[in-house]
Amino acid sequence: MDELLKRLKIGDEEAFEYLVKFYERQLLIIAKLRLNDEHLARDAVQETFLSLFLNSMKISNSKKIKPWLTAVLINKCNDLARENKIMQVSFEQNDFENFIYSDDEFKNIIDKIDFVSKINLLDVDERTIIAMYYEGEYTTKEISEILNISNGTIKSKISRAKVKLKNKIGGN
Repeated sequence: MDELLKRLKIGDEEAFEYLVKFYERQLLIIAKLRLNDEHLARDAVQETFLSLFLNSMKISNSKKIKPWLTAVLINKCNDLARENKIMQVSFEQNDFENFIYSDDEFKNIIDKIDFVSKINLLDVDERTIIAMYYEGEYTTKEISEILNISNGTIKSKISRAKVKLKNKIGGN
């Protein structure tokens, strides 16, 4: 990844395309959760990648690409949500399972659909954190840095969200 970042910083389009393909799915998941609109989600992701291309010099090392992209994405989503007067997102209003999973991932689809239907019981911020933690495989420290919230608060929010889910679904 360090080599890709170096190439990106000198304007290498091939390196940029690789990074887009590598991070696009994870960013789309988060954007879809925040905006509940595939077109707006794709706009937010596209604007995020444009920011990456224009501001790659600000990223000091390759380990900071993913957190930087996610922080920019959340800000873009928040801007689009304000512009489009989007308040709270509900999973009931979207086709989230089909949005996330390709045909190649269908062998685990039952577990994934179960995850998506249960996560609907959480508010938008809890869903974002849980999706980042479980689907995006971010560490609590990375989530903390991206969202500018203390690591302890992130851990508490994950713990409370899990308890809330357990209480609402009866531990199934």
